Amino acid sequence: MNLLGKATDPKFWAEVKSNPCYKVALDAVLRDYEKYCIGEIETTKFSKFRLFKDKGDRTSYQETFFKRQHRVYAMALMALIYPENESYLELLQDTIWEICDQYVWALPAHIENIDVNNNCELDLDATTTAMALAMIKEMLKERLHPLIKSRIDHEIDRRLVKPFMAQRWHWEYRQNNWTAVCAGATGCTVMLNRPELFELVRDRINEDMASYISSYKDDGVCVEGAGYWSYGFGYFVEYAEMQKTFTNGEFDLLKGEKIKSISTFLQKLFLDKAVIVNYGDCGAGTDVTVPAGFMYGLKRLFPSDLQLPPNDRMTIEVHYFPYCIKAFTCYDSTFAAEDISQNAEYYMGDCGWFVKRTPKYGFSARGGCNGESHNHNDVGSFILSIDNDQLLIDMGCRPYTRQYFEHGTRYTYLETSSRGHNVPIINGKYQANIPEAYPTTSYENGVFSVDFSVAYDIPELKKLVRNYSFSDTGVNICDNFKAEGELTFTERIVSYVEPKICGGTIDYGKARIEFDDRIASARVEKDVHAVELDTEGNLKKGIDVYLVSIDVHKPKDSFSFSIEIE
Repeated sequence: MNLLGKATDPKFWAEVKSNPCYKVALDAVLRDYEKYCIGEIETTKFSKFRLFKDKGDRTSYQETFFKRQHRVYAMALMALIYPENESYLELLQDTIWEICDQYVWALPAHIENIDVNNNCELDLDATTTAMALAMIKEMLKERLHPLIKSRIDHEIDRRLVKPFMAQRWHWEYRQNNWTAVCAGATGCTVMLNRPELFELVRDRINEDMASYISSYKDDGVCVEGAGYWSYGFGYFVEYAEMQKTFTNGEFDLLKGEKIKSISTFLQKLFLDKAVIVNYGDCGAGTDVTVPAGFMYGLKRLFPSDLQLPPNDRMTIEVHYFPYCIKAFTCYDSTFAAEDISQNAEYYMGDCGWFVKRTPKYGFSARGGCNGESHNHNDVGSFILSIDNDQLLIDMGCRPYTRQYFEHGTRYTYLETSSRGHNVPIINGKYQANIPEAYPTTSYENGVFSVDFSVAYDIPELKKLVRNYSFSDTGVNICDNFKAEGELTFTERIVSYVEPKICGGTIDYGKARIEFDDRIASARVEKDVHAVELDTEGNLKKGIDVYLVSIDVHKPKDSFSFSIEIE
């Protein structure tokens, strides 16, 4: 049974070289070949392996780890596309040999007890590495040396099949991208490499996938953000498609309105053609991209419902190996990025997300909850985009370290604390991480409302409702509040642009914020959004970010400010 379709056909890969339709994808593979495949294979060092536990640093080890992994994937594609060049196959086999020798396929950050000799940990990278090797073995078939194929079989059995069948894994209960990626890659690997065992694990993996899909509500919002949507849902789709083929259509997990809603999630997030809503652990709004192959595959599943994003929002990278293969096998010359409508609005009420696009600006605000996967304390926050850039921003995430994910330190950072989001500071307090507190939202008569007093651990705060209303030239924001006893109230506005403050006007050049300076005053401070850390977890490189505080004097029951677009 052919589970990979035309990816196993040498005639197809021969066409890739000559058909200009594949030039963009081919050029991307050649760039990754130049980046990862020139020079000697780097070794993964014990001293770097220890850095995550000892200092919290993930980057030093992962740079070498991923370069080796990417080398395998790039060389596999080069060997498929250029079979006449034996050097590609030779380097591929050398690198597979090194991968099979590697102590563990999991990342140190994902190993619970790093001091115990355990090289069969199943995490995101162990499972996806196994799947990629199984795919490579299936696509290259007899061109691989028998010993290489034997080693792939042995290591997949030792590092994935036996550990999975021996116990339940923590990610089977997580209901986030981990569940879909790990379970999906495991299921695909078993179907490809140990098909006789799939019936033994099929029901369990399907339960894992049902658990993952249950983490979505009917509005299709991925609360982890756009990047984790394409990662987790991508492996769900890979598994679902492969299982449908493997079972001759008996099991089809891609049916239903909810799957279609999840599949069309991304197209609701565009604030303009270059900016994507980036709540949670995403990059900056102009940096968020999704794998092209994943989008091509979805387009084939939902041709009339799914809108392809602009080409510069889609990437082709060997890092996401199944998606990179699909950038070739699922590409259709009729596919074209559709224009982003300048007039659109989406209220995703189950999760409380709102997006609005106008000819002058793009805007998003959110309800949500401060207990979501990859959570930031940002209930009620908003983003304003003008001229293909965020002006009033969500910074996204900071570089990943051990400390960034530890509960005791996670919300001390500007990027995750409400201190760095466009939400009020009340009685000098920021929002709290309260998983069980669910704000409510509504969208009626053109007004998006968030009732979010529960996001603050302030017993005396009895009411906090933020109303967003819109015009052709801007947004009005009104916070209605009620408290027992004294109340201090400060609005927080975040931007990479340093504003000029004059009385009741905060001027950002392309837009200005106006408020009643008889009852409030504004001030600005500078902080830094971390984009690169040293091995101690300290800031190595950052971007200046400007935090405006509008202090409301003797607040009564409401405060309003407006954003006017120039």
